Amino acid sequence: MGFIDAIFGAGSFVFKGINTLHQLAKNYVARLVDEALRERGVENQPASNPNSVNVHFYNVQNVQNDIKNNDIEQTEIEKKRARDGSLNLSDREKLEELKKQGEDKFEQWQKAKTQEVIIEQAKNPDSYETSFLNNEKVHLLQFQMGQVVLEKRCVCGRPMMLQHRDRKDGSIFLLNDFFWSCVGYYSNQCRGTQRFQTQDIGLLHKTNILELQLSNTELGQSFTRPLIQKTVVRLRQHLGAEDRDVLCPIHHVPMILKEKDKSNHSNVVLDMFHLRCPHFQCQHTVKLKSLAQIAAFLHRKEERGIF
Repeated sequence: MGFIDAIFGAGSFVFKGINTLHQLAKNYVARLVDEALRERGVENQPASNPNSVNVHFYNVQNVQNDIKNNDIEQTEIEKKRARDGSLNLSDREKLEELKKQGEDKFEQWQKAKTQEVIIEQAKNPDSYETSFLNNEKVHLLQFQMGQVVLEKRCVCGRPMMLQHRDRKDGSIFLLNDFFWSCVGYYSNQCRGTQRFQTQDIGLLHKTNILELQLSNTELGQSFTRPLIQKTVVRLRQHLGAEDRDVLCPIHHVPMILKEKDKSNHSNVVLDMFHLRCPHFQCQHTVKLKSLAQIAAFLHRKEERGIF
């Protein structure tokens, strides 16, 4: 028997167990539909087939727009505090209320995104394939770095993110370098972590991602100088663009593609670009430090990776 361990916002699933994921997804869809029906007061309606039941789900983009509008209001008050040095009681209370509303909206967004990802997979199972993870497949995990992780909770109740330990010597990452980290770490509220399971673990992902068909070694060998130059040009076309699947863990708004100052990156593509939170004075960044991360960003923006 297997189980879904985590869902990435762009549509991949981490699961434990063999040949069980499609049925797990089908069962999950049935549960989501049942929940939606109960919310509407509809009972005793079959919900096992996502194509046969017409229910209302949250719209991901609408909820994300609500979060962004909430963040704009928070920013106005925070700029006032930065300008004046303090806030009056009314503004402090308003800011706390907005933060609470933002967290509530983020919970709603997670639910909406989970529904969207699960139902898409259940409706189009032939568009997905399973890869079992090993040390030659670590780039499949790097491809997911920075994304919001759904259905993976810390003991404190907050969502978790996929991270890996640093390898300052530049050596190749291994599966046991990866771990789950609570998003509360970034707001100094929780430092919870969980070990990434490395035994009998698989990733269900879309079939149209060429980089995920290769081994880690093959991916590195394929990144030739002409391809590097073309990739840099393509990335620069997206500077300032949002990545709606990579959200700031503090403010929950889509992060923006930035390029480091040219004096600081020496034209090394794996040190040139990063995603940054657009919130006022927020320093949170996600560095695009691997070929898989660059391919993932381009695939999310253009439906085509580095090839």
